[in-house]
Amino acid sequence: MSRPLRLLLLTDTAVLAPGGSERFTRNLVCQLPPECWSIDVVQLQPEPTPERRVVPSLGVPHVQLVHWPVGAIYGRRGTTAFARLCARVATSGYDVIQSQHEKADLMNALLPRALGGTVRISSRRDMGFQKTDRLRSVFRRLNGRFDRIVAPSRAILDGLVTDEDALPERLVEIPNGVDTARFRVPGAAVREAARAREGLAPDELVVLCVASLSPIKRHEDLIAGFAALRAAQPRARLLLAGDGPLAEALEAQAAALGLGDSVRFLGVRDDVGALLAAADVFVLSSDSEGMSNAILEAQACGLPVVATRVGGNPQLVAEGAEGYLVPARDPAALARALAACADPAWRLAAGARARARIERAHSIPAMAAQYDSLYRTLLGQPVVLGGVAPD
Repeated sequence: MSRPLRLLLLTDTAVLAPGGSERFTRNLVCQLPPECWSIDVVQLQPEPTPERRVVPSLGVPHVQLVHWPVGAIYGRRGTTAFARLCARVATSGYDVIQSQHEKADLMNALLPRALGGTVRISSRRDMGFQKTDRLRSVFRRLNGRFDRIVAPSRAILDGLVTDEDALPERLVEIPNGVDTARFRVPGAAVREAARAREGLAPDELVVLCVASLSPIKRHEDLIAGFAALRAAQPRARLLLAGDGPLAEALEAQAAALGLGDSVRFLGVRDDVGALLAAADVFVLSSDSEGMSNAILEAQACGLPVVATRVGGNPQLVAEGAEGYLVPARDPAALARALAACADPAWRLAAGARARARIERAHSIPAMAAQYDSLYRTLLGQPVVLGGVAPD
């Protein structure tokens, strides 16, 4: 067999962080076959906080992790990291360089053109809500330096055409994958035990949100909508898993609305699967989403989903069949949609439909195979079913 192909993945964040982009990175690099791929992951995150720690290894031998602390890309550390990257690329024989997030994408795009047959790919993980007009203007000039731009949803790609003048023929949609073995529909005993651990009664309507407590996620709309729901259904409970800069303000909002212990702030949890097993409905009230891994995981666990009609969410939630979509920043619509999920028989059927679609279209092996096939196609190598080249 020929040598393994070399992949360099550049990312602005630590791969062990709890966000969806980080889960995507872990899922992809760990699933690409070790006999075919040798992978370096360069993390350009600033000095990590404890919850966004940088780890020395993912425990898979074909993936090596590197941490280069970078704050502003135009600062001293940014220029130093770019010089290190140029030197590394010149000597390491990478076949594919893939970047995600703004700093990584800029460094990838600005690498010298004389890279031989190296393929350059930008992986866009969100709708670009953090980009300023100036940065969008920069990417209009740089997007042509990528061989392909990949995103998990059509909404992201459409936005790139509109906002950054990206060429449609260079855009590729590869949906996110979810671990369908780890995230699965719980049996009755598992569900009962999960609810007992969280102190939830069998007759309570348990609404779960897993998201960072940051402005883009609009938890204030969710809490306001939940207050309206609880006024009609006193047995409703809201669990908020995640942490972030708005934690204190959101706790104050819930207290001011008199919600008491019907709203629980759980902080960052490493047992999201157990929380999903305890829930009846999953909710996401964001202003913007690319393709939500949190929604995919909830659906893999057989939960109906209420989400805002933004970004890639309409691709994931079949209206009325698997859940409901509502306008962003509309607490009353959130309350109505959550109330519509009160019937246990409907929730069971909706969750089963969602789980079936996840198994069909969003497995991690299927996602990794599509990336493998994309890489090989751009390198002019043969591709076989499943994305693995023959010996």
